[in-house]
Amino acid sequence: MASTDTALRGTAATPELWHAVYMMLVFALLARGLHAWPLINARPFGWETGLQVAVDLLICPAPLVAGLAFKKRLKTELGMNLMGLRAFKICDFRIALVVILAYIAMVL
Repeated sequence: MASTDTALRGTAATPELWHAVYMMLVFALLARGLHAWPLINARPFGWETGLQVAVDLLICPAPLVAGLAFKKRLKTELGMNLMGLRAFKICDFRIALVVILAYIAMVL
């Protein structure tokens, strides 16, 4: 029988949300790379331009790394029985949503 817990509604789609996060990372890297392409071709490539492009591209994985680190911490808490499975499922779902929103904001 299906759970009647309304807080767990939608958490079954968490793996798909994490796959969407990875696709958003690829899209953000591609968008920022295409945005940086005219900077590279417009003028001679100096260290200032290189630093700007490098920082622009290295910022892209930051939301994913933060989300995965938090998820790993929650798994550790779950393994030590300091957190319930219900709370882990809800938090994992919300972490994926927040990371997706971060990537949407990054691309816009």
